[in-house]
Amino acid sequence: MNSDFVIVLLVNKTFPIEIAFTGFHATFNDMADVLKKFINADVLVLATLVYFYGICAQMKTFIDRTYPIWQHLGEKEVYYIVSAGLDENIIKRSLGDLDGFVEHFDKYEIMGRIYATDVMDAGKVFGTPVMDMTYQMRYNV
Repeated sequence: MNSDFVIVLLVNKTFPIEIAFTGFHATFNDMADVLKKFINADVLVLATLVYFYGICAQMKTFIDRTYPIWQHLGEKEVYYIVSAGLDENIIKRSLGDLDGFVEHFDKYEIMGRIYATDVMDAGKVFGTPVMDMTYQMRYNV
């Protein structure tokens, strides 16, 4: 994951082959289609980096761009994958935006949280237990 890309994965469990959206780029301008898919999704996976005690700007932009449907966010199973250059405390301090977002859903359940700590450099997470945890979590989706 580089600094201008976050993962937002929407899955409809009825048709799991139809993964609606696998990435959000800061210049992505097809949000109307994403919002339609968001409403129909059963599962939401949010993966973000943490910079200076907060989620990255691209994730915040994605959240903000769901505003047109904020009263119809639906029911979702939610998974977080969050990485930071420091320890888990820094990640927990940054979760306000993600938690605040999902609290506006009609109904939600946080099904999994994976925190990759002390991963300041690109690629540092590879070969760590976090990769195995992420791989295993996919069987719950």
